[in-house]
Amino acid sequence: MRRLRSPAEYAEEFGTEISEKPKEGTRKENWYVGFARRAGTIFKAPDKFSKQSYGTALEFLGWDVKAREVNAAPMLGLAIGIIVLAIGVGYLYYLTFIAEEIDLMFFIYGAMGFAIVPFALTYYLQSYPIQAASLEKMRSISYIPEIVNYMIMSMKLSPNLERAIQFAAEHGKGRIAEDLKELTWHAQMGTFKTVEEGLDELAYRWGKYSDEFKHALMLIRSSLIEIDETKRTLLLDKAMADVLEGIKDDMTKYAIQMRQPSVYLYYVGVLLPLMLIIMLPIGAMMAGIPLAQAWILVLLYNILIPIGTVLFAQNILRSRPPVYTPPTIPDTYPGLPKKGNMLVGKTEISAVFLAIVTGFAVFLSFYFIVDPIMNPVPPAWDTAAVAGYYNFFWIAGAVLGAIVAISIYLYGMSAAKRKVQKDVMAMEIEFQDSVYVLASRLGENRPIEEAVSYTSDFLTTQKIASVFRRASENITNLGMTIEMALFDPIYGALKDVPSDLIRGSMRIVIDSINLGVQQGARALVSLSMQLRDAQKIREKVSDLLEEITSMMKSIAFFIAPLVLGITVALQKIIISALSSVSITETAGMSGANLPRVGLGNPEMLKNIPSSPIFLLIIAIYVIEVTLVLIYFTSKIEEGENDLAVKISIAKSLPIAMLLFFLSAWFTSGLAAVG
Repeated sequence: MRRLRSPAEYAEEFGTEISEKPKEGTRKENWYVGFARRAGTIFKAPDKFSKQSYGTALEFLGWDVKAREVNAAPMLGLAIGIIVLAIGVGYLYYLTFIAEEIDLMFFIYGAMGFAIVPFALTYYLQSYPIQAASLEKMRSISYIPEIVNYMIMSMKLSPNLERAIQFAAEHGKGRIAEDLKELTWHAQMGTFKTVEEGLDELAYRWGKYSDEFKHALMLIRSSLIEIDETKRTLLLDKAMADVLEGIKDDMTKYAIQMRQPSVYLYYVGVLLPLMLIIMLPIGAMMAGIPLAQAWILVLLYNILIPIGTVLFAQNILRSRPPVYTPPTIPDTYPGLPKKGNMLVGKTEISAVFLAIVTGFAVFLSFYFIVDPIMNPVPPAWDTAAVAGYYNFFWIAGAVLGAIVAISIYLYGMSAAKRKVQKDVMAMEIEFQDSVYVLASRLGENRPIEEAVSYTSDFLTTQKIASVFRRASENITNLGMTIEMALFDPIYGALKDVPSDLIRGSMRIVIDSINLGVQQGARALVSLSMQLRDAQKIREKVSDLLEEITSMMKSIAFFIAPLVLGITVALQKIIISALSSVSITETAGMSGANLPRVGLGNPEMLKNIPSSPIFLLIIAIYVIEVTLVLIYFTSKIEEGENDLAVKISIAKSLPIAMLLFFLSAWFTSGLAAVG
């Protein structure tokens, strides 16, 4: 058994000061913790969990809540839901039976909607800890190869477990890195008799969620008792290989699990509403229920279906493996236009001003050009024709004008940043090769300054060469150390490189070289392998999800707008046909006391919205469903990348809406000719 070192001895060995406990002040308290504590003061709940999974989840998340507080949270949610239900139904009752502003059907449907709230809140609060633990675990597994590789790099340079844990905690990311920092703190404070004991506790706690990580930590720990250097290296290499294989399997499993729910998203968000919109007028007449009223269509197509689709899409995206974090481009990045401006050629112009002017111009073009050409002015005495004169093209012009304005604004605010982001992402891919070239020169016992200069000359055609070239110039011309040449806040080569991957990797380069040139070369080779393995995992996930994204893109950009545009035209045909059948059937039965068959209640046709209102309702729905599908596919392809989402919306939404209005107008023309 190793002697328990004091914090002072630990600090002296590693050249560091005793740190404050990392957990305090670094993790933002989740909103659920405060909510559960408040619920525990209001309701008396059992002081033990009905399922062990809750205790496991809370232990993993590190939330400081008691069992009775967690059990009381759904009770408080139910109480809040009942209050919302009472207020909502009471207000609907007032509007229906006292103010007489809405009809009975609206009261019934509204009351049914409010009745869902208590059950939804109760279920959400009851399942939240389990879902949060699963989400945190999924986010963390993408950092496991990185964490393990950092520990292995340190162990290969120097077989010291404390140093390896500290190295991984400093350079790693995610929840595991935070846990390693806490382990370091506990080791300093003497909470564990040995750091190995703390690592065992960490391994088994994480083993419930990531078995490969647990076994990797066990192999790393076992390498300490291996005397033979070759066998020790083999153990460490096996730990890395097992982790990579396990992570690849996990990523593949997550990607496959996303495919079927994505198909359901298409059915729920596009196909089912499409079928429903055609059946509503027929169902209204056959059943005698006013299902096709304007407010019901607005409630269904502009509120409930889009909200349901968004929630479903978000639920699917939660299971997406976070395999890559794209670089964030700051507003102050050199070469970007002033905040709020966009580049038109080489001229900066206000994005808001250009968006408003262009959108208004689109509307005016429909008002003065498109509408007069496609819809000649009717005779002044034809009041019915005059009333419907401006309907279609005015709505199309107004909607397209608004869409174009929004798209120009989004594109103008994001295009320059997106271009820089793509350049930085390309630089990150090139960085993998540059690390290997740098390691090769260090392996020849060349000094780091010469290795950096050689790397910049060798990679002259790549973007990453500019970083090494600038670092070499800083060393040669300004007499800087390699660390200053890279990280100096004014002249550093990485000052204008907004990539956490490159900056973090170069920090590892500096730390490794401080241990010796050969040790630095070995560390760089391991780093290069880690970057390549991470790239392979990203490509694997992208290949598995490509079928989903391709299908969703074709639906969002082409199929949904065209089909829904045709549906708008078909609605007029269906209503006309039903009206004709209703008139014929009523006339045939006028002289006979026969039981009526066929249509249930022709009066329901009077409640169906007019063509312009129906067109506007469906146009808004097309906008919403296109936005949801674009958001969904962008998040699947590039993860948490808001720039990619904005650019996709700016490029795709105007095309989708133009196809929608063209298909509606063309189909209406064919119907009129027919």
